[in-house]
Amino acid sequence: MNSVKEALRTLIKGENDAVALYKQFFEQAKKENLHNIALLFEALVMAEKIHIKNHFSALDEEFIPEKSKNQSIGTTLENLNTALTGEVRENKELYPRLIKSIKKDINTQYGKVAKLSMMWAKNVEKEHAKLLKKAFKSLKKGNDIKLHSISICQVCGNIVVNKNSQKVCDVCGHDDIFFKSIYEDEN
Repeated sequence: MNSVKEALRTLIKGENDAVALYKQFFEQAKKENLHNIALLFEALVMAEKIHIKNHFSALDEEFIPEKSKNQSIGTTLENLNTALTGEVRENKELYPRLIKSIKKDINTQYGKVAKLSMMWAKNVEKEHAKLLKKAFKSLKKGNDIKLHSISICQVCGNIVVNKNSQKVCDVCGHDDIFFKSIYEDEN
Protein backbone atom coordinates (compact mmCIF):
# COMPACT_ATOMS: atom_id res chain seq x y z
CA MET A 1 0.00 0.00 0.00
CA ASN A 2 2.96 2.34 0.49
CA SER A 3 3.67 2.18 -3.24
CA VAL A 4 0.09 3.32 -3.94
CA LYS A 5 0.38 6.24 -1.52
CA GLU A 6 3.77 7.25 -2.93
CA ALA A 7 2.44 7.10 -6.50
CA LEU A 8 -0.60 9.20 -5.62
CA ARG A 9 1.51 11.77 -3.77
CA THR A 10 3.81 12.04 -6.81
CA LEU A 11 0.81 12.56 -9.09
CA ILE A 12 -0.81 15.13 -6.82
CA LYS A 13 2.44 17.10 -6.76
CA GLY A 14 2.77 16.90 -10.55
CA GLU A 15 -0.83 17.92 -11.21
CA ASN A 16 -0.47 20.75 -8.68
CA ASP A 17 2.61 21.98 -10.58
CA ALA A 18 0.64 21.80 -13.85
CA VAL A 19 -2.16 23.93 -12.36
CA ALA A 20 0.33 26.63 -11.30
CA LEU A 21 2.04 26.57 -14.70
CA TYR A 22 -1.17 26.61 -16.73
CA LYS A 23 -2.43 29.60 -14.74
CA GLN A 24 0.67 31.48 -15.87
CA PHE A 25 0.22 30.27 -19.45
CA PHE A 26 -3.39 31.52 -19.30
CA GLU A 27 -2.17 34.99 -18.30
CA GLN A 28 0.44 35.03 -21.06
CA ALA A 29 -2.11 34.04 -23.71
CA LYS A 30 -4.40 36.85 -22.52
CA LYS A 31 -1.49 39.32 -22.80
CA GLU A 32 -0.96 38.17 -26.39
CA ASN A 33 -4.66 38.63 -27.13
CA LEU A 34 -5.14 34.91 -27.78
CA HIS A 35 -8.57 34.61 -26.20
CA ASN A 36 -9.34 31.03 -27.20
CA ILE A 37 -5.95 29.63 -26.24
CA ALA A 38 -6.35 31.41 -22.90
CA LEU A 39 -9.72 29.64 -22.53
CA LEU A 40 -8.03 26.33 -23.31
CA PHE A 41 -5.45 26.92 -20.56
CA GLU A 42 -8.26 27.88 -18.19
CA ALA A 43 -10.01 24.60 -19.01
CA LEU A 44 -6.75 22.70 -18.44
CA VAL A 45 -6.43 24.28 -14.99
CA MET A 46 -9.93 23.06 -14.13
CA ALA A 47 -9.24 19.60 -15.51
CA GLU A 48 -5.97 19.18 -13.61
CA LYS A 49 -7.80 20.22 -10.42
CA ILE A 50 -10.25 17.37 -11.04
CA HIS A 51 -7.29 14.97 -11.31
CA ILE A 52 -5.97 16.31 -8.01
CA LYS A 53 -9.37 15.85 -6.36
CA ASN A 54 -9.61 12.26 -7.65
CA HIS A 55 -6.07 11.42 -6.56
CA PHE A 56 -6.75 12.90 -3.10
CA SER A 57 -9.91 10.80 -2.84
CA ALA A 58 -7.91 7.70 -3.71
CA LEU A 59 -5.08 8.68 -1.33
CA ASP A 60 -7.53 9.10 1.56
CA GLU A 61 -5.09 10.97 3.81
CA GLU A 62 -3.90 14.49 4.47
CA PHE A 63 -1.13 15.55 2.14
CA ILE A 64 0.18 19.00 1.34
CA PRO A 65 2.38 19.00 -1.76
CA GLU A 66 5.46 21.20 -1.89
CA LYS A 67 4.91 24.56 -3.47
CA SER A 68 5.63 24.65 -7.19
CA LYS A 69 8.91 26.16 -8.30
CA ASN A 70 8.52 29.15 -10.58
CA GLN A 71 9.19 28.20 -14.14
CA SER A 72 10.07 30.62 -16.88
CA ILE A 73 7.15 31.63 -19.02
CA GLY A 74 7.75 32.08 -22.73
CA THR A 75 5.57 33.15 -25.59
CA THR A 76 2.24 31.39 -25.90
CA LEU A 77 3.66 29.30 -28.74
CA GLU A 78 6.52 28.18 -26.47
CA ASN A 79 4.08 27.61 -23.60
CA LEU A 80 1.86 25.44 -25.78
CA ASN A 81 4.90 23.36 -26.70
CA THR A 82 5.88 23.04 -23.01
CA ALA A 83 2.34 22.01 -22.05
CA LEU A 84 2.09 19.56 -24.95
CA THR A 85 5.41 17.95 -24.03
CA GLY A 86 4.28 17.61 -20.41
CA GLU A 87 0.90 16.08 -21.25
CA VAL A 88 2.48 13.55 -23.63
CA ARG A 89 5.11 12.65 -21.01
CA GLU A 90 2.41 12.11 -18.38
CA ASN A 91 0.31 9.95 -20.70
CA LYS A 92 3.12 7.85 -22.16
CA GLU A 93 5.65 7.66 -19.32
CA LEU A 94 4.62 8.92 -15.88
CA TYR A 95 1.18 7.38 -15.48
CA PRO A 96 2.13 4.00 -17.01
CA ARG A 97 5.23 3.80 -14.78
CA LEU A 98 3.26 4.65 -11.63
CA ILE A 99 0.39 2.31 -12.52
CA LYS A 100 2.97 -0.45 -12.96
CA SER A 101 4.52 0.46 -9.58
CA ILE A 102 1.26 -0.30 -7.75
CA LYS A 103 0.81 -3.69 -9.41
CA LYS A 104 1.12 -5.67 -6.16
CA ASP A 105 -1.74 -3.68 -4.58
CA ILE A 106 -3.94 -3.49 -7.68
CA ASN A 107 -6.44 -6.11 -6.47
CA THR A 108 -7.11 -4.44 -3.13
CA GLN A 109 -10.04 -2.03 -2.86
CA TYR A 110 -7.54 0.75 -2.22
CA GLY A 111 -5.47 -0.24 -5.25
CA LYS A 112 -8.53 -0.42 -7.50
CA VAL A 113 -9.61 3.12 -6.60
CA ALA A 114 -6.07 4.44 -7.10
CA LYS A 115 -5.74 2.67 -10.46
CA LEU A 116 -9.08 4.04 -11.65
CA SER A 117 -8.05 7.59 -10.74
CA MET A 118 -4.71 7.09 -12.49
CA MET A 119 -6.23 5.51 -15.61
CA TRP A 120 -8.78 8.30 -16.01
CA ALA A 121 -6.06 10.95 -15.64
CA LYS A 122 -3.71 9.09 -18.00
CA ASN A 123 -6.37 8.88 -20.70
CA VAL A 124 -7.48 12.48 -20.19
CA GLU A 125 -3.86 13.67 -20.53
CA LYS A 126 -3.84 12.06 -23.97
CA GLU A 127 -6.93 14.11 -24.92
CA HIS A 128 -5.34 17.25 -23.48
CA ALA A 129 -2.28 16.65 -25.66
CA LYS A 130 -4.48 16.45 -28.77
CA LEU A 131 -6.07 19.81 -27.94
CA LEU A 132 -2.71 21.43 -27.22
CA LYS A 133 -1.29 20.08 -30.47
CA LYS A 134 -4.22 21.53 -32.38
CA ALA A 135 -3.72 24.92 -30.66
CA PHE A 136 0.03 24.78 -31.31
CA LYS A 137 -0.45 24.09 -35.03
CA SER A 138 -3.02 26.87 -35.30
CA LEU A 139 -0.81 29.42 -33.54
CA LYS A 140 2.21 28.37 -35.59
CA LYS A 141 0.19 29.49 -38.61
CA GLY A 142 -0.49 32.79 -36.81
CA ASN A 143 -4.04 32.01 -35.70
CA ASP A 144 -5.79 31.55 -32.38
CA ILE A 145 -7.49 28.14 -32.08
CA LYS A 146 -11.11 28.09 -33.24
CA LEU A 147 -13.46 27.41 -30.34
CA HIS A 148 -17.23 27.35 -30.33
CA SER A 149 -17.65 25.57 -27.01
CA ILE A 150 -15.69 23.98 -24.18
CA SER A 151 -17.11 21.52 -21.67
CA ILE A 152 -15.34 19.59 -18.93
CA CYS A 153 -16.32 16.26 -17.43
CA GLN A 154 -16.50 16.93 -13.72
CA VAL A 155 -15.72 13.28 -12.97
CA CYS A 156 -12.45 12.75 -14.88
CA GLY A 157 -11.42 16.15 -16.29
CA ASN A 158 -11.93 15.29 -19.95
CA ILE A 159 -12.19 18.47 -22.04
CA VAL A 160 -14.54 18.44 -25.01
CA VAL A 161 -14.44 21.28 -27.54
CA ASN A 162 -16.73 22.22 -30.41
CA LYS A 163 -19.29 19.47 -29.92
CA ASN A 164 -22.99 20.25 -29.72
CA SER A 165 -23.83 17.37 -27.44
CA GLN A 166 -21.92 14.73 -25.57
CA LYS A 167 -23.98 11.67 -24.60
CA VAL A 168 -21.30 10.14 -22.37
CA CYS A 169 -17.71 10.97 -21.54
CA ASP A 170 -15.29 9.23 -23.90
CA VAL A 171 -12.86 8.65 -21.02
CA CYS A 172 -14.85 7.69 -17.91
CA GLY A 173 -18.23 6.82 -19.46
CA HIS A 174 -20.22 9.10 -17.19
CA ASP A 175 -23.43 10.66 -18.48
CA ASP A 176 -23.53 14.12 -20.05
CA ILE A 177 -25.05 15.60 -16.87
CA PHE A 178 -21.53 15.49 -15.45
CA PHE A 179 -20.23 17.92 -18.09
CA LYS A 180 -19.89 21.56 -17.17
CA SER A 181 -19.92 24.09 -19.98
CA ILE A 182 -17.27 26.75 -19.44
CA TYR A 183 -17.54 28.50 -22.79
CA GLU A 184 -20.03 28.77 -25.62
CA ASP A 185 -19.77 31.36 -28.35
CA GLU A 186 -22.78 33.54 -28.96
CA ASN A 187 -23.19 32.65 -32.64
